[in-house]
Amino acid sequence: MPDKRKSARHAISMAPIDSPFSGFLENDRVPALQERRIIQELLAEKIALLAQLNSRVPRRHSGKKMPRQLRVKLEHTRRFIKYHQALISPWRRLPVEIMSEIFLSTLVDTGYEEIDAYWDDDREGTLLVCKICKTWREIAISTPALWNVLSLSLHSAPRPLDWISTWLERSRSFPVYLQVFWGDTSLPDVINAVIALFASHLNHAAAYSVNGLDIDDPELVNESYPLATFPPVQSPTYAPILSTVGADLPPRSDWDWIRAACRASPRLSSLTTSRSALDWFPATNNAITKLHFIDPVPMSTLLQVLENAPGLQDISVDIEGPSVISSTGDVLVMNWVSRLEVTSSEVFGDFLNQVALPHLVDLSIHQIVVWPEAEFLSFLSRSSCALRNLEFYDAEISEHQLIACLKQKACGMLEDLVVSECIPPLGALLEHLTYRDDQLPNPQLKAIDLGNVIANDGLLAAFAESRVRPIGELPSGVPVPGRLEKLRISFLEGRMAAVEDTHTTDWVRLLELAKAWPEFELEWPEPDE
Repeated sequence: MPDKRKSARHAISMAPIDSPFSGFLENDRVPALQERRIIQELLAEKIALLAQLNSRVPRRHSGKKMPRQLRVKLEHTRRFIKYHQALISPWRRLPVEIMSEIFLSTLVDTGYEEIDAYWDDDREGTLLVCKICKTWREIAISTPALWNVLSLSLHSAPRPLDWISTWLERSRSFPVYLQVFWGDTSLPDVINAVIALFASHLNHAAAYSVNGLDIDDPELVNESYPLATFPPVQSPTYAPILSTVGADLPPRSDWDWIRAACRASPRLSSLTTSRSALDWFPATNNAITKLHFIDPVPMSTLLQVLENAPGLQDISVDIEGPSVISSTGDVLVMNWVSRLEVTSSEVFGDFLNQVALPHLVDLSIHQIVVWPEAEFLSFLSRSSCALRNLEFYDAEISEHQLIACLKQKACGMLEDLVVSECIPPLGALLEHLTYRDDQLPNPQLKAIDLGNVIANDGLLAAFAESRVRPIGELPSGVPVPGRLEKLRISFLEGRMAAVEDTHTTDWVRLLELAKAWPEFELEWPEPDE
């Protein structure tokens, strides 16, 4: 099937034989002022001619065929107009620097600075502008920032890899963001070729992500699973701007080169790794601010990391036993940690007893089998932090324990609350969060996400209405609370089919609330089939 866009470009590039400006586009010549005036006069004549010719075209349902001579004249006139309109197009008078900026605006920000997720960046804008015309292609090739991101999936049958070198060479010395991931169907030769190409550009890489476990079934990781052969370890002076590294490799992989790349960068600030042993990764680096462990980490290792990386701000970790105490025996105060995502089925309470996080604002807690209420409340009190975001996911925390948490001073400025896959919240939590007179619990909450809710009809609506509609006059000295902007509700699995019958009051009143206050966003689940 022919490429319609290519055919259209070909039609415009072929100058009409009766044009005095034949060859201008092909030779990349921009018409002078006097020439533009002549072209505009020609266009006016041809546009008038086109209107006259169109008036002679038989109507669609007349049963008459268009004469061949008329069809040829129409095609020639349209081509003449397109060619000369392209000649005087305003973009042809723009400086190259402006064109480069316009091209850069075609790129979609896919989060390539976030190493924890696939960038999914195929640079569609880069490839598109290269296809328009010779001039645009030359400008695109001379714009390094169009070629500085490359994300490769090696699952499918590979095409020749020569284009990768060409792509990265066009980035010149511009900081590059490199990502490669593969699974059980990938070919080792292809993996190694890409790894080698990426390594040759590490001297100007800002981010480097290698995910060799891009699979859904962990059982596929066996003796025949494809591994990468990394280049020999070099002198640690070849990664001067590398700030972000992600490495999730299969067992039996060689980690020496990844470790050397980390150590080679004095600017390494973000590290995501499935290797927790401290002798492999330079986690004791004052520059590191973001540290995410993919696989479970012994509590002893984590405490060593925290003791030797005082600048950490963002930590994501699954803590496993056995329980230990810090090397000093004192509470470890981490003054810069603002975000903590923690999973632990064994030693969460023991870990909380070991740390204080005064500047913590974002706390996400996952998969806690036994909720350590005393340790958690003590941690909040000891830290004297001011949480903005709090999430509980798959944690065995009851609604009364949740209420005890929300009553803490540390939650007084809370803006976002998520309770998902936990013990089903009953009416008590909603009652607690409902505004009554001067009882304004957690007055800054803007977004609430409650999962597996079980509540009497009308309670949800009363709770939401109290936090969305303006409240009456408050006692002197009581500040006006913020309004709820987003509410997401899901019901206990298997009960949604009856919600339409059991929550009719809630549904009607919540819909009215969302209609009256457009800034209030409501997410209500679809009924079970």
